[in-house]
Amino acid sequence: MTNHDKVAIVTGGGRGLGRAMALGLARAGFRVAISAARRRDEIEAVAREATGSQIEPIMADVSSATDCVTLVHEVEARLGPVDVLVNNAGRGMRYISERFLTEPARFWQTVPETWRMVIDTNVSGPFYMARAVAPGMIARGWGRIINISMNHETMRRVMGLVVLIWLLLTGQRLR
Repeated sequence: MTNHDKVAIVTGGGRGLGRAMALGLARAGFRVAISAARRRDEIEAVAREATGSQIEPIMADVSSATDCVTLVHEVEARLGPVDVLVNNAGRGMRYISERFLTEPARFWQTVPETWRMVIDTNVSGPFYMARAVAPGMIARGWGRIINISMNHETMRRVMGLVVLIWLLLTGQRLR
């Protein structure tokens, strides 16, 4: 089986890491479906960007188990059985606080509905998607499920903290 025979789904494929992974998989020869819950224009733009490759933009909200099953059925109808799932969709801390990069969010000030939205997307979403693709992967004897746990902004912030701790522990200075 070559990559041209493989189908991948990238949730949250309209921007950031999801966009980059979708375009990379398409360049590697995968037939790719990308999903988004809110911005059809973003996933359609990524699909247009993949000239000479097949990227199918499909609206789906991973916080809904029904949407996840429907997404997988739609991908299978358009592209074939799903071989790779990249669980990338996520709701970040900016939903909790616009200033989360500079000011820690106080959990007791978080609106419960916002917290539920973040948990439903970031925790339940990967479960619902994996649950929807796993039976087919098991039946075919092959498949990959990849879970992405943070975005570029968070990685940059965490890496800055790691460098700062390293500098403090070693007594070294940046030049």
